[in-house]
Amino acid sequence: MKLHRLTRFLGLPVALIVAAGTAAAGAGAASASTCVNWTGVAPVNPTGNGDDLAAVAVPAPCDAWAVGGYVSNGHFKTLVEHWNGTFLQFEISGNPGGFNQDSYLTAVAAVPGASPWAAGYYFNGTGYQTLIETPKNGVWTQVPTQDPAGPSSRNVFFAVAATSTSNAWAVGQYGGVPESSLIERWNGSAWLQAPSPDPSAVQNELHGVAAISAGNAWAVGQYVNGQGAFQTLILRWNGTAWKRVRSPNPAGPANTNSLQAVAGVSASSAWAVGDEFTGGVLQPLIEHWNGTAWKSVHTPTPSLSVPAELTGVTAISARDAWAVGYYGNPGSLHTLLEHWNGTAWRRVPSPSPGTEAVLRGVASSRTSTWAVGYYSSGGPVQTLAVHCC
Repeated sequence: MKLHRLTRFLGLPVALIVAAGTAAAGAGAASASTCVNWTGVAPVNPTGNGDDLAAVAVPAPCDAWAVGGYVSNGHFKTLVEHWNGTFLQFEISGNPGGFNQDSYLTAVAAVPGASPWAAGYYFNGTGYQTLIETPKNGVWTQVPTQDPAGPSSRNVFFAVAATSTSNAWAVGQYGGVPESSLIERWNGSAWLQAPSPDPSAVQNELHGVAAISAGNAWAVGQYVNGQGAFQTLILRWNGTAWKRVRSPNPAGPANTNSLQAVAGVSASSAWAVGDEFTGGVLQPLIEHWNGTAWKSVHTPTPSLSVPAELTGVTAISARDAWAVGYYGNPGSLHTLLEHWNGTAWRRVPSPSPGTEAVLRGVASSRTSTWAVGYYSSGGPVQTLAVHCC
């Protein structure tokens, strides 16, 4: 089973769309010693007909934003929730797709002292269009973006990251055949497309982005090679241009190797997570940037015979990071939570309500870490949020 954003969101009936998910996350600044126990937090479920959270941002310990979508009239509407220190509350957000079309938020980014950004897509009746929203006068409002494939094709954002009010990145994919990677940058006044290298003449996608500084950022995803298999794709922003960086494919060139999220804390420490198809089973994949090269790192696996995937990562320091995802088969999915302690990745117990539960995004700030996703007990999926402090 493959839970990629591309199959999660684009062109699928709602009944199938709410059955799977993935996410991206950014970096934070916290201490591992402050995170003692993961507990569930009750998010808002606007309709109960299929509500899920795709990503979370934590600009401060008592300030968190979560985004995703809820189903109304058989279509997704944007969902934004804000933690005010006591509970998660519903925020009014824009739905440019209208009442009879999908609008969905796949990612959120926030830095202290700046308005947060939410990214995703909407359907205009003929094609998917990129979507960026930010709060204005208490309402999340659409901000103009560029759609290089045009109004009748596919233009989507899967991840967003920011370092300041004048520096933010959103990444995704555009076009049909070929499918090209999409990168756009906020320069303080407008979102503008930036050139991005595409190794494949068939399919290229960026699923995660991490911004460490104005001159240092990472974007990760996948591309299709000459054998028709997904291979890891990592791009780096050096302050002037995006350049491809060599990345491991431990499952080999004939099997799936994919990256879903990235986080970094410095020029010499970054993490990327995703999955690899090894031994006929989807397994977690973690790669680390040591300042010189990306290396595959040993990853705890719940079972070599059970599918598992990591969909989100947050890097708090060189010795403290969290990765989230899921493991299991349809009808029996469980949350997956892993922690880097400076020496090794270890599995950590996490709340896993219902018969299916998936964590899709994770983020941290000083003394708190949040992870979000969805769960189900046989009926429509519901929002899921867990918190550690």
